[in-house]
Amino acid sequence: MRKNQKISLLARIAVHPGSPIGCALLAAITVQGSLRRVKANRQLLIGIDVMGSDNSPDALVRAAISLIPSLSADIGLVVIGAPHIASLACAPLAFHPAEEAIAMGENPLSALRKKKHSSIAVGLRLLKAGKINAFVSAGNTGALVSASKMILGSFPGLIRPALLALMPTKKNPVAVLDVGATLQAKETHLVHFALLGAAYQQALGMKAPRVGILNIGSEALKGTSEIRLAYRRLELLQQQSFHFAGNIEGTSVFNGEVDVLVTDGFTGNIFLKTAEGIASLILDRLQANISQEMVREIRSQLNDLQKHLHYAEHPGALLAGVNETVVKCHGYSTPEAFGNGIRGAIELTTSQFTKTLKSQFVKNIG
Repeated sequence: MRKNQKISLLARIAVHPGSPIGCALLAAITVQGSLRRVKANRQLLIGIDVMGSDNSPDALVRAAISLIPSLSADIGLVVIGAPHIASLACAPLAFHPAEEAIAMGENPLSALRKKKHSSIAVGLRLLKAGKINAFVSAGNTGALVSASKMILGSFPGLIRPALLALMPTKKNPVAVLDVGATLQAKETHLVHFALLGAAYQQALGMKAPRVGILNIGSEALKGTSEIRLAYRRLELLQQQSFHFAGNIEGTSVFNGEVDVLVTDGFTGNIFLKTAEGIASLILDRLQANISQEMVREIRSQLNDLQKHLHYAEHPGALLAGVNETVVKCHGYSTPEAFGNGIRGAIELTTSQFTKTLKSQFVKNIG
């Protein structure tokens, strides 16, 4: 098939109970016609990139299929991946081909230049064109962030978008940003992350979120030069829209002392994954050392602990600051975690959260 041909496969599949895969390819039609027809039947379409993660594409397709029974009739899922994956996508999934994939180890900018038809680039162009309403990927983080900024554009006044993840505390969840988009953040980036994080919590209904900077000590003079500069600017910037709580040490984050935790993407990513690793260790040790009888007695408490601590329960990270809804899942996400990322994208899109976030950020930055 030639690249300039506007022909692709739409996997509208009939499930056969006796088949182990349970799918059969029905037709080959134009991309524009296929998505237009699916869009006409669904009010909301979520694009799912199944390429470039640590999981096989078919595992992520199965995760999407498992969600279908729990979704309302006006929500559709569009699998974006290599043409051969079309045979794995079952009704009511739709399929859109992407001839290339960006691997985790590739240089993001170089890969985007060379691979114009990668699943990330294809999915984001569909989102820009309004053919899907949100995009979920567990692929190369740098490529996703760079392509999102180039294709979708950023909020007015925002230099760089940030990956924002919610983490549990003794009180309310804290919004942590950045957790991987900008590895070396300057003073202005950190200040923008603070305003973006405050806007996130305000969009959820919080009147004056408490904003803190992740640091090695609470004193104003602690940390790198960029952190110290950001500290001074946030002291001057704080207004009725948010309260600057100063520097926050890692041990204090989970006490719920702040609603927004600001950091660079390198530190934030390590902080997030370390917390997830410790939580996984605690859950594994509990399950290994508690008798089955005791497990039955405290099942509700264990389920609550699992809900708050296990990373698979959380809906990925929002790429905050771009003009459409983009959700990034870990490359090593389990199918369950990937499915929760899709659910998170559905919730954000249904509530038009990105539009509200953008409006609030514009107010905060003045």
